[in-house]
Amino acid sequence: MKDEVTYIAKRYRKGKFSADKGWRRLNIKPAFKWNSLKIAAAISSVVVLSATAAVIFHQYELKNAPDKPIHEIVKPVAPLEVVKGIDFENIPLTTVISKIEEVYGVKVENVPENVEEYNLSLHYEGNAVDLVATINDILETQMTVKK
Repeated sequence: MKDEVTYIAKRYRKGKFSADKGWRRLNIKPAFKWNSLKIAAAISSVVVLSATAAVIFHQYELKNAPDKPIHEIVKPVAPLEVVKGIDFENIPLTTVISKIEEVYGVKVENVPENVEEYNLSLHYEGNAVDLVATINDILETQMTVKK
């Protein structure tokens, strides 16, 4: 290292070790020396290509778009879809049915003939239709809900 510093100190002249002179000695023009015309041409070509791509994409969307506008129909929540919570602990099915009818304001139909044989423990939060469907799955019955 000491020899290298001594070599440079003996031969140093202003500008002798510059990067520009090194490039010139090798007869290579540095890549960063673009004139303003080349830079402007590159920027304008990027802008033109981007604009062309945007126009093509927009035309593609217009070709595949339906002619008629799509209107969404918003329906109000039906009374059967009102979400409420209800709890049962080893309660006879007759009491469960009367409680569902009272809480949700609906009528439960197709009640099994042997309704006294069923007892139910359940905590449920949801609407009457889903609650009766859950009870049907548990007890393997075919009850329905009517408004």
